[in-house]
Amino acid sequence: MTLALEVNDTGLVLAGAAGILAEEPGLAMLDGAAPETGLPAAARARLKPLFGENRYWQELSETALPRPTAAAATFAELAYAQLKSLAAEYAADGSEVLLAVPPWYRREQLGLLLGIVREAGLKGVGLVDAAVAASVLQPVPATLLQLDMWLHRAVVSVLEHTGELRRSRFEILPQHGWLALQQAWLAMLAATFVKKTRFDPLHQARTEQLLCDGLPAWLETLRTQPVVTVEIEHGGARHAIEVSAAEFAAAAEPVYLGWMRVLQQLRPGSAPLHLRMSQRFAALPGLGEYLGGIRESEVVVLPRGAAALGALACEPAIRREDAALALVQRLPVELREPPPFAPAAAPEQASADRPTHILRGSQAHRIRREPLAVGAAPGAGGRSVTIDAGPGVSRSHFAVWLDGGTVWLEDRSTYGTFVNGTRVGGRVRLHPGDRVRAGSPGTELLLLRVEEDDGTP
Repeated sequence: MTLALEVNDTGLVLAGAAGILAEEPGLAMLDGAAPETGLPAAARARLKPLFGENRYWQELSETALPRPTAAAATFAELAYAQLKSLAAEYAADGSEVLLAVPPWYRREQLGLLLGIVREAGLKGVGLVDAAVAASVLQPVPATLLQLDMWLHRAVVSVLEHTGELRRSRFEILPQHGWLALQQAWLAMLAATFVKKTRFDPLHQARTEQLLCDGLPAWLETLRTQPVVTVEIEHGGARHAIEVSAAEFAAAAEPVYLGWMRVLQQLRPGSAPLHLRMSQRFAALPGLGEYLGGIRESEVVVLPRGAAALGALACEPAIRREDAALALVQRLPVELREPPPFAPAAAPEQASADRPTHILRGSQAHRIRREPLAVGAAPGAGGRSVTIDAGPGVSRSHFAVWLDGGTVWLEDRSTYGTFVNGTRVGGRVRLHPGDRVRAGSPGTELLLLRVEEDDGTP
């Protein structure tokens, strides 16, 4: 029987012919005679943080740990301990395994991984790029982006179909992984507890661990409910707060904006954006609204363990019988011709519902057929409004104009434009009273309707 291992420290996935056999985080605790890894380590990570380690799969090497102990001294020893534990429970000695690996692994790391697999009692018979393997389970367009998340980083791979599906490049986003999201949400929850109950769950390690343990279930609840009740038992007392999906999304906004920035940068010119996301993104509150703001985009959430399942589906193309395994970066997959994107026709606005000016501070600018460009440096040669540069503000951020009796806004930014707090993409209609924000916290402009021309520019 051939197995497949998806190497990702948010969840190492081991799969076989019957489907997914196991999934556990790449976490280790070093406070015993031997390393404790996976879910048992995650359940104690906040109780004894000095004994925890979570970078050994990302930085796979024989480099010494920051705090070596008698349990383990190198990153490689921790990876071996976790893989040995998985193999002992789910595989027979000598089982063959295909390895779906991240794009940044160098030749030396791939060789070390194969050695760890062999020492764990398994036989490595294939290496494949994880992003390519994850995208072969269904037909693909000619170009797509694949977004995945690790504990400490996110990675965007650009995939192209040129007879076969291949990875042409990738971009790493440091500090934009699961732990950054987790820490932002823990800080938000703690602040809400203090404000509403005067109880600080981050004051003690035990209640901090309870927050970490409960987070996945609360996120899952928010997939179908607008509000979740967060409860913590401490000292014989029950502390509870209600937190909305919008509050979770606001806390995660810096990480979300980082993902959006790279996706916009890597999209293929003016063509539609076809995005495949790993299942790790499925339960993130508010992320759908951010992705929905990307103009002309198609977003597909991949199934759990897609890279491992894809490797098994393409075993003949990945498997190598000789001792010298090479990393496979091309796989056969059916090419899908995507449907053309066409903007929906919108009825002309009634005059009372059509703004006439956009207000920045004390200065109102008339909305005309000639676009009014707004940004940190919108350039010369046309009508423009310059706003303060800052986080999330593009040089030419958005434009507003009148066309066919309708006032339009077009997002031209890397980071997104927000209308009444909602991220928008492409073209949207504007109404009197709408508030448009560029940047975070950024600059906000107000849409007005003036019944008589007051002579403002």
